[in-house]
Amino acid sequence: MHVEAVELRVIALPMVAPFVAAHGTVSSRTAVLVRILGTESEGWGECAALPEPTYSEEFVDGAYLALQELLVPRLLATDGTVTATDLGSAFADVIGHPMAKASIELALLDGQGRRSEISLARMFAPHSADPVATVPAGVAIGLLATPEDLATEVSTRVAEGYGRIKIKIAPGRDIDFIHAARDAAGVHIELSVDANGAYTLDDAKMLAELDDFDLAYIEQPLAADDLLNHAELARRISTRICLDESLTSATVTREALDMAACSVVCVKAPRYGSWVEAASVLDHCAGLGIDAWVGGMLDGGIGRAANIALAAHPGASLTGDIAATDRFFTEDVCAPFTVSGPSGGGTITVPTGPGLGISIDAVALSKLTLRSTIIRR
Repeated sequence: MHVEAVELRVIALPMVAPFVAAHGTVSSRTAVLVRILGTESEGWGECAALPEPTYSEEFVDGAYLALQELLVPRLLATDGTVTATDLGSAFADVIGHPMAKASIELALLDGQGRRSEISLARMFAPHSADPVATVPAGVAIGLLATPEDLATEVSTRVAEGYGRIKIKIAPGRDIDFIHAARDAAGVHIELSVDANGAYTLDDAKMLAELDDFDLAYIEQPLAADDLLNHAELARRISTRICLDESLTSATVTREALDMAACSVVCVKAPRYGSWVEAASVLDHCAGLGIDAWVGGMLDGGIGRAANIALAAHPGASLTGDIAATDRFFTEDVCAPFTVSGPSGGGTITVPTGPGLGISIDAVALSKLTLRSTIIRR
């Protein structure tokens, strides 16, 4: 794709309710959008960075600045046609900022797909059979005030069709809450918990109590940089450990698996800094017979479309964070994704159009935009 200009926007998606996790609360989902304008097509990307640096060091305003001052100028300085695989060398001297880098790569992939009339799902798994038409719907529920509140929320989501429920936990808001969630979900619903690194190895005895709840896994129980203690915890509990924040690259993911720090992998392309690399991690997991799933970051419609396409990869063996748009937002920049199917067996349709397979609503985009700029060659 020959890039002529790049448009950056910060949008604000109105939320149904604040989302609370151990790493903080998101009350307003601001996000950076990237639009690459080429001579033959355009492409859209979404930066997954949260409004504040509570999940990782990246945040919306910082990502916008990194894109504007560092990454986009390097992209525009390249000669001729640029593909997603060229970005590694173009950004080689910029340390960090993986989510910002991934947003540019996604926009390029969308543009390439539009031009060649290939869907993102096909691009992520080019050597597999035709991509699946739907992926199972999974939802994440933030920290709530009481177990009773959580039970009500779980019952609501199960009735909407979600067959996988993930709940956030934190010290003092764990066993009673998990008990309430399991009772509300029933035995046929896949239930998992996400600690966002809120515990230490000293909590191993308490975490062993999770073995009684038939959980699919516990996600990121310990700190992101604590692979050794994750491996030790895995020896002390029966519940499988899934890593999320710890897995910052394909190399680190392979190391974590080799040292038995986890037996389930959460694949988040923005955290790797590359959607192409995320697809390669799913290839690797599939080759080893390791369960993996696609994680989310309170994504808007653009990021959600990409995650759904990635979740169609055959290596995504478990249900991921693939929820309907209206679970989190009252408005978006594209048509909403919805859950269809019976209770506990709901699915979301994988976009089949070129690239992301979505259309941007220009009126909604203008309404939801806080600021924007266009950077040209």
